[in-house]
Amino acid sequence: MNETKTLTPKQESFCVHYTTIGVETFSNGTKSAIAADYSEKSAYSQACNLLKNPKIQQRTKELHAENMSRNNITVDKVLADLEHDKLMARKAGQYGVAKGCTELQGKYLAMFTDNTNITDTVKQRELTKKKQEESRAIAAIRLQQIIEQGRKKGQGEGQDEAQEEAQEEGQKEASPPQAAGSIL
Repeated sequence: MNETKTLTPKQESFCVHYTTIGVETFSNGTKSAIAADYSEKSAYSQACNLLKNPKIQQRTKELHAENMSRNNITVDKVLADLEHDKLMARKAGQYGVAKGCTELQGKYLAMFTDNTNITDTVKQRELTKKKQEESRAIAAIRLQQIIEQGRKKGQGEGQDEAQEEAQEEGQKEASPPQAAGSIL
């Protein structure tokens, strides 16, 4: 779908400059804005605004696809070129270049990206929060048990003392009084 009918001539020019492979403006919003006759002073902010515009995004995708097909650029071709360049660099002893080719191949396969997922991070926070809440609940239960044990022990000691006193009193009453100096 061609959106050029709804773009201004400056916007279309920006898109063309931004997507033309092999030129200084390729994938450079500020330089593309300047080349499209936007003010140099506002080129950076204009480029930011333009690249956020859905119509501009659609048009740059269209132009990019056209450039890729016109220049016969495919993923397979790029990967094959990287493999060829890597082999040639190794033969020439240019191991840094060969490593760069390998890194680009790995980047395409997303082998060197951080696998941080925002939803995983949120889930991890929720689990951590849940574990903290569970730990607090367990600690509160344990504290309550300790308090109850202390109360029971305190009541038990008081009861034990009272029972001992009652037993002593009972023994005194049950045994006949002994006369002073009498021998049993």
